[in-house]
Amino acid sequence: MRITFLSLFFLICQFAFAQQLQFLNIDEGEEDEFEMHHSSEEAEDGCEPCYDTIHPVPFVTQIHDIGLLFPTWRPAVGYDSVTVVEGTIEPEISRTGVSESDLPMYHYTHDMCFNLIPDKKYRTILSYDVKIKPDGKRDTIRNNDLHIEWECGLGQSNKGNPSAELNRQGKSCGFFSAGHERRDTIWNWPTWGDWVHVEGLKVWDRGHPPAGTEIHPVRLIAIRRALPEKITTENLDKFATRVDIFASGDGGAFDNNRANQKAFVRKVKMSSKDYIFTIKQVLPKPSENSVLKYIVKERKPNNFNALVKYTVDSKEGTITIQIPWKSTAVNDDAIFAKTIYLYWDEGQGVPPEYEIDEIKVTLDELVFDRFHEAFGKAEIRMFVDIGGNFIFLNDFAKSKDILKKGLGKTRKHKWKFSNTFTLYVPQDKKFRVSAHGWEADGIDKLFGHIVDNYSPCNRATKKLINNMMINFTPVGIGGCLDDPLGNAFRLHNLKEFSGKYMDFVVRSDGGYHEDGCPCASFSPKNIFSIGYRVEKTTP
Repeated sequence: MRITFLSLFFLICQFAFAQQLQFLNIDEGEEDEFEMHHSSEEAEDGCEPCYDTIHPVPFVTQIHDIGLLFPTWRPAVGYDSVTVVEGTIEPEISRTGVSESDLPMYHYTHDMCFNLIPDKKYRTILSYDVKIKPDGKRDTIRNNDLHIEWECGLGQSNKGNPSAELNRQGKSCGFFSAGHERRDTIWNWPTWGDWVHVEGLKVWDRGHPPAGTEIHPVRLIAIRRALPEKITTENLDKFATRVDIFASGDGGAFDNNRANQKAFVRKVKMSSKDYIFTIKQVLPKPSENSVLKYIVKERKPNNFNALVKYTVDSKEGTITIQIPWKSTAVNDDAIFAKTIYLYWDEGQGVPPEYEIDEIKVTLDELVFDRFHEAFGKAEIRMFVDIGGNFIFLNDFAKSKDILKKGLGKTRKHKWKFSNTFTLYVPQDKKFRVSAHGWEADGIDKLFGHIVDNYSPCNRATKKLINNMMINFTPVGIGGCLDDPLGNAFRLHNLKEFSGKYMDFVVRSDGGYHEDGCPCASFSPKNIFSIGYRVEKTTP
């Protein structure tokens, strides 16, 4: 049995978090500014088609251009450049999370992804597309958001993948979840409504034409949380703005500082610069005389030991953070992992009239209405986000191996949980509850078997891709692509509560999944549901 390359190739080009581009028309008078933007045409400079002849069935010949795979990503500026962008996680609530499918020969694990609406001063980072109208005039449109990716470091169990041994124990293999132990809350992933400062490699994503720019991978992220937290300082409870900072050169298959890597893997020069950025306190002052203060909390697996400089400006309500990677010659493979709590020194840290309710959210159950897996057990990988608290649900099954047993390989349709999180929600804020994941199908067996992104268009490359991607082995009878489970999500605010608590059941939804294997295409709508309780614990 062989799977047609035509189906797989076009599905490959739909990988990486179902990116649906949004566009803004360029207004008159903005043409000069848009000379600063990158055009999608630049992504194809120097790239040539790479045609391959496939025989999907006897006596039938198909010719396809696989050139979009080599390279799929190429730098928009240069591999030694570091692009900086700031903005807010876009209001589309379903777009922030772990990708349901990725190109396995370019990844060890699936990417954690989010889309960013850049602040005005950073909007020139957005790429634009140029089309020629029938009258010969240029029609220029700009992407409205910027895609961000960083390998998640969790959820892979396939043979030959260096990540598998740790992942099957519930531990991170590094990347964006470095330091994660089984049942930990993932503290450093952004969620809906958060503001972020991001630094990383700006690349063209040629796999989703017309090509757009994205930050892939990230090397530093600072997340100012949309929801405040309550801290205790000087024997007093205060509300504070939480800022999570994570920096690492362990970005992905092609950009990392790991030992014994292939020649095409690039080292990440974390020590090429000092990282300096400013965070604004968003909680209102109790009075004009309030003084801005901060507390620093070290997180796993921080090993950055140089002295970090924190400069507070109470009048402006800001803190400037200087991480001296270059000036103190810190090793490129160091990891920075810290949380900063910004608070006003008076009272509870906010004016008395600024109401903040304490909310307890308890995840009760996960129920599958059906499994798409026709034969054998379903290999489920599921993440849940409760107001910025991410957990990997596989961690909480009783089995020792979380990916080959328990939720990771099951026929069981109903799973009980009791994970509880406390949130502090101002009257003018909302929070997200979201669950998403995938069922690990045949193509999942190829993760971690890395192929050079710049492989030449020759017979050896074509044979390699054919053997990896369209042979019956190793894809096997488990289907082709990982099956998306969809996304069950809901935004909550305090106005919807008629009593002390409310129970919710939210069902999965998502776009139609196209798969090249027979009978493998389907809609993830209503595949599963999550049940949870939201309870007010303030009087």
